[in-house]
Amino acid sequence: MKRSSAQMQTTGYGKALHTVVFVIAMISFSLNSSNAWAATVAPTDYRVVAASGKYEDTTQFAVAFRMRPPRRLRARHLELAIGAISTSQETRPFVSLGPVWRLPIDSRSLFVELGFSPTLIAGSSFNGRDLGGNFHFTSSASVGATFGVRENISIALRVQHTSNGGLNRTNPGLDTIGLNFVFNLSN
Repeated sequence: MKRSSAQMQTTGYGKALHTVVFVIAMISFSLNSSNAWAATVAPTDYRVVAASGKYEDTTQFAVAFRMRPPRRLRARHLELAIGAISTSQETRPFVSLGPVWRLPIDSRSLFVELGFSPTLIAGSSFNGRDLGGNFHFTSSASVGATFGVRENISIALRVQHTSNGGLNRTNPGLDTIGLNFVFNLSN
């Protein structure tokens, strides 16, 4: 039985997405079980976001690892995010690292988080558009709440913008909105 090109593209997309999710999960589990890293890196944040505008059929999946920041940043934590940006046609892995600041709202359980991180995306084009290079910056704002006896669970609405910051003539930018789930076993 011969497959159509649409079936082969869907199969290729599924395999790429499964590979990315598997790699993210393996990194997450290996860092979580490693005693050497457990004190400074915790795989806690899991996010799913969807893009809008010119990239409206795009989704992003990521896992983030929290690390202790340098004191001079006065940030809550450094965030190393590893994930993939996907459409039905292609998937591009990415990695980013940057500080996240948390501002409490009205009580200890409600918060706003602001983040900024340099981001490296595999490939300089995505979904038929020139991204303007592989090196970008991601800025984000989240509004959320913490739960649990030890306040180790949180959910937040996250809005983010990724672009090359004008480093290249082409700079379409990618705006996304989605959910960020946090489950921190180290609290």
